[in-house]
Amino acid sequence: MTFRVQKKGLFMTTPCHSADRNMCCPGGKIAALFVDIDGTAMLCQPYFDGAFEEFATVMELLGVPKETSKKALGDIYYGSMPHRGFERERFPEGIIETYHHLCNEHKLEPRADILPVLERIGNAPFFRKPELFPHALQVLTRAQHNFKLIAVTVGDREVQKYKIRQGGLDAIFDETIITLREGKAELVAEAIEDYNIDPHYSAFIGNSIRSDGVCLSQTNFIYLPLESSLSKNGDKLPTDTGFTTFEVTDWRDAEERAIKRLLRRRKMAGGGEDESKSVQPAAPCELCSKKRRKRS
Repeated sequence: MTFRVQKKGLFMTTPCHSADRNMCCPGGKIAALFVDIDGTAMLCQPYFDGAFEEFATVMELLGVPKETSKKALGDIYYGSMPHRGFERERFPEGIIETYHHLCNEHKLEPRADILPVLERIGNAPFFRKPELFPHALQVLTRAQHNFKLIAVTVGDREVQKYKIRQGGLDAIFDETIITLREGKAELVAEAIEDYNIDPHYSAFIGNSIRSDGVCLSQTNFIYLPLESSLSKNGDKLPTDTGFTTFEVTDWRDAEERAIKRLLRRRKMAGGGEDESKSVQPAAPCELCSKKRRKRS
């Protein structure tokens, strides 16, 4: 994105400034926030928990204890992730697979009339009205003044676009990256290169050590564990990356203890070289420096 800034009737193009946005980093690069959607910006797990409960209720009517059904579904669906894939049909597929497994285990005759019910249960979480976590929209709206905002999410493209739009987030994201496979670090690295982003003044905001934390290899990581879906024992962050992990508790905490710190680092970056830092401060953006000199 290139902004046009008006000055005395003339327009000057700059990749990091507009009348109400300043994303400028030293050396002519820009700052960005990469944001996970499910479980970070908006609720996700409660919708799947509801589907687990409804499936278990159906199985209880057939004589299978609810806890047995929920455990079996968790083992079969979550146990096969991420290899099963993130297409929308994968969850109802997992429910039907669990149904046949339980029928076999409990000596039940599978019923064809049950399958449409199970498919409906499996599709329900994807098109519930999205609910944002408290203060997520407000914090991201304020952050938009100083960062390029890029959504990075795994899932069915139609579903993810629907949730972002219905959640009111489409107006604040400059870019949306949707993938059906895990590998966010690679996608973030590509965006950093394509948009000339400075990773040291940017960050990825996510709730998962496994799928979001891998981005610590490319930029700073704001760990916001509002949900813990698909997490596994032994999940670890990359080490010795040269970037910072900010552990926060909610969106307001993320703003105060991570986003504002990144802004302070940008502000101080032009204050002279510091040999003790792994990344040397660079000169301010040349175009922005020219603009300042013209104003003085």
